Amino acid sequence: MKSTSAIIIIALTGGIFFNSCLKKDSRNQTEENLKTAMDLYLNHQRQIDTSRVKFKVLEVTFFEGKLGYICDFKVNMKERRDSILTDTTGYMNANISKDFKEVSRRD
Repeated sequence: MKSTSAIIIIALTGGIFFNSCLKKDSRNQTEENLKTAMDLYLNHQRQIDTSRVKFKVLEVTFFEGKLGYICDFKVNMKERRDSILTDTTGYMNANISKDFKEVSRRD
């Protein structure tokens, strides 16, 4: 009976120690990952002609939810039409998964 209790205690202690040693992303790293995910989403869509329109993500404000990140982005868009360059900065909202692979725009 004592040996079973000792094994359980050692396993729990080992599990707690292992979880405490896992590296957590810093806030700056998370911001960079979110900006990169949104940049890839905006600049690699099929319906956008990337030779004419370029997006650059400037800033991100985010909240970490249960399923992912709820984000507000400040985005710069440059569009070329008939040798005229249009430069616009605006805000976009999106939800991004915790693995930074799925992006869904919000209104």
